[in-house]
Amino acid sequence: MKTNTIARYILILAAAAMCAGTAAAGRKANSEKPRVYVNPGHGGHDDDDRYEPFYNQAAHDTVDYYESDSNLGVGNALVDLLRKKGYDVYTSRVNNGTYDDLDLFEICQLAEDSGADMFFCIHSNDTGTDVRVNFPLALYHGWTGKPVSAGSDSIASYVMRRLYASKATCWSREPMISGDWTFYPQWGYRTGLGVLRYNKLPGMLSEAVYHDYLPERERLLNKDYNWLEGWLHSLAIDEYFGRLGNYGKGSISGIVRYNQLRVDSAMTKTYGDDAYQPVSGAVVRLFDAKGKELRTYTTDHLNNGYYLFGDLNPGEYVIKVDGIAQRASKVSVRANAPSYCNIFF
Repeated sequence: MKTNTIARYILILAAAAMCAGTAAAGRKANSEKPRVYVNPGHGGHDDDDRYEPFYNQAAHDTVDYYESDSNLGVGNALVDLLRKKGYDVYTSRVNNGTYDDLDLFEICQLAEDSGADMFFCIHSNDTGTDVRVNFPLALYHGWTGKPVSAGSDSIASYVMRRLYASKATCWSREPMISGDWTFYPQWGYRTGLGVLRYNKLPGMLSEAVYHDYLPERERLLNKDYNWLEGWLHSLAIDEYFGRLGNYGKGSISGIVRYNQLRVDSAMTKTYGDDAYQPVSGAVVRLFDAKGKELRTYTTDHLNNGYYLFGDLNPGEYVIKVDGIAQRASKVSVRANAPSYCNIFF
């Protein structure tokens, strides 16, 4: 048991006793200012984290990846976006130290005591084998089609639809939505995931991507790519609460690639355009419809080629990349929606 966990349990159980009259199962969501509890999974680079090192061909160096880092990047982006949209938001952590890696029962109790209308758990996945795939997976507590908390399957459906529509990644198959009792029968009858097992709130766990799929792991190291996932989650939550019109901004993102295979193509399993080499250090420029330059973005050196222009007003824009003569991509931005523009160099 982690340091200070026993003391925390005492405080949690005392709070639960005082708040017994506000059971989450009977709580009606406040559509004017819904409450969401966000749980970025894992924490602290501890033994329950997911560590995936790899050799970065672009930087000629070994780069460490921990799932807890990207989970937190997505979680912090989601918290910030939801607050901008007028939600009351609570989160299980804002840092990534050992002390932030809370016990699963503790997370669930804190979520319930917060008075939240939704529990949202952020993870990424891996196969645990040599097989490489990449698709979004949503898990909620209960049997498939029969969630313990009403509405959990609807939340999962909204999230999967948003993630699967992303053009800033490449998928190996369609998304999967399942109850955790159905998905993990080997764990015992009506057991399921610990972080959902103790939870009485409508909610789900999102395994948005597979971090052992190398191109995805490279993208997850980019904090703006984490922001995109948080943005997509926020739109799904808006849809669930009927609040899609409350923000009014859009985004443009994509990947800049060379028109040649990845330098590690012989060793790396890929899907779709991920077979092509991302461009590091590409300068991407954003213009308005009249030709005025608004912003620039330089892709990082982590071999992902990803760029993002967020918080854009609806309208018509043009994307150009330095070094590509006479190439201009027109992109329409709509309110409360992502737009994508992938570019081959």
